[in-house]
Amino acid sequence: MTSSGSSFIQDWLTLFGAITAWIKIQGANSALIRASLKTENRTYNRIGTVLAKNGCWSFLKGGFVLDSPSNLALLLFQNSDDKDIDITIDSSSLQPITDQEWRFNQQFMINTQRKRAVTIHVSDQQGNRLQGAVIAINQVSKDFPFGSAIAHTILGNLPYQNWFVE
Repeated sequence: MTSSGSSFIQDWLTLFGAITAWIKIQGANSALIRASLKTENRTYNRIGTVLAKNGCWSFLKGGFVLDSPSNLALLLFQNSDDKDIDITIDSSSLQPITDQEWRFNQQFMINTQRKRAVTIHVSDQQGNRLQGAVIAINQVSKDFPFGSAIAHTILGNLPYQNWFVE
């Protein structure tokens, strides 16, 4: 499919789902492509995104949680700045996930990707290390302003790794 926006129709949808698709663009050096899902009752924006580069296949991956099951859904792929470019989509998949699978994966990702053992060094204004200092840490936000998620199949793909760092 090509255009500034492309779409697919899905005839069933459970509350939890995952989306994957290979995206290639032409007509711009790069573009942020976002996937949205439109059901009978609501549009879910940005269920997946990828920064695609001209002529290269990029992997879009995402997930969603619906307010209620849907009998029909429209999957939309759009350039986020709405400029006219060609978007080619291959091997797109919209898969249902059970609540148990979603929660298991959520906890797995929290434990393996978002938690880290850290060492904190406390020093005075002159840079001298203070041994045995007592500190308090409070989480002030649940946001994760940086980072990325890359599938295991991509991690072992040397040509993709080379393209990604260019």
